[in-house]
Amino acid sequence: MTFSKTKKRTPKVMQLFLDSSDPKEILTAREWGVIDGVTTNPSLIARAGTAMEAALRAVLEASPGPVFCQVIGWKEVEPLKAQARWLSAFSNRIIVKIPMSVAGITAVRQLKQENPKIKLAVTAVSTVAQAFLVAKAGADVVALFNGPLDLEQDEPVQIVAPIRAIYDRSGFTTKILSAGRFPRSFGEYAADGTDIITIRMEFMKQLFEHSFTDKRMQGFLSDWQKAFGDKTWPAGAQPAANRKKR
Repeated sequence: MTFSKTKKRTPKVMQLFLDSSDPKEILTAREWGVIDGVTTNPSLIARAGTAMEAALRAVLEASPGPVFCQVIGWKEVEPLKAQARWLSAFSNRIIVKIPMSVAGITAVRQLKQENPKIKLAVTAVSTVAQAFLVAKAGADVVALFNGPLDLEQDEPVQIVAPIRAIYDRSGFTTKILSAGRFPRSFGEYAADGTDIITIRMEFMKQLFEHSFTDKRMQGFLSDWQKAFGDKTWPAGAQPAANRKKR
């Protein structure tokens, strides 16, 4: 009896994006060293308070990597394609978001036939069936609305795992982007196999926080200060005489 060898899976590092059009927010998160890029949507660009091209340029300048930018409209194929071409030409770092609709899926398929190198995502995807259509059309990214749906329905929206299974079984290369909200859903989406999580600044800050973490840090500090007051370990390199041989 012979057994087939288990194929080793190539490790994949999940990416973290900031959902924002505010250059100051983006630069702050970039300084933390944790974000890989930025996602935007029409509402975020509209809130930027500047001309739309200037707002997009400012986001691109602040982002450490790719920027998702959405076309306007969702019902007519040709306007979606025309905007996608313009955005793609505006910067090679832009991933164009096309809304989930019949026109949107048609536009994706036609744009990919026209130019296979154009980077396209389909957004506002809310079901497993829609995610299948997105991959079938050849989109580079499926942008799930699982986080917003979670808030809307007040219960976990568990669609990442079945989409991951279908994509892997079918050989689709479309990446899964999840819209994170709270640390709980962040962990669930990551464990279920999402490739990218995008999250607003207010929720990104929560990823760093937990009441038990604060409690333990306060305990450590209290014990230290009882023994040493306000002293800390010295800054800088140790004098050569104090270094022990290893």
